[in-house]
Amino acid sequence: MGTPAEALRKLGYPATRGRGEILRILTESPIPLSSKEILDRFPPPRPDASTVYRNLSLLASLGLVRSVALHERSRRYEVASDGAHRHRVVCRECGRIASFEPRRCDLSRFEADIRSTLGYDVKDHSLEFFGACPDCRRTENGR
Repeated sequence: MGTPAEALRKLGYPATRGRGEILRILTESPIPLSSKEILDRFPPPRPDASTVYRNLSLLASLGLVRSVALHERSRRYEVASDGAHRHRVVCRECGRIASFEPRRCDLSRFEADIRSTLGYDVKDHSLEFFGACPDCRRTENGR
């Protein structure tokens, strides 16, 4: 689709500094970020939080950003990419998040079950794993 600015313009929206910074910040992050984390990474002058929330909502509605829940109170965001996607592992002890791109992600049997049972045509998925990170496991084992 080209650059994010081109994608925004093609969809009829101006490529503002704020939208560009949000997309840059999310592109550079290996893990999904909360809106507060995105705001904290903004170079000066920083916009107010409501501007970041509004832009995240717009970018998500346009399909340029994906909202990720990760069983937390606040949502996190990542850049939406065609084809390639990441899965996440969340530490239940400290909340640390790690992302990884699977070598092979074949959920076609699940997608077929969803299609035949519920009638949905699955276009994308998000997959999270939960456990204890290496640091928390070391602390647990050292007790």
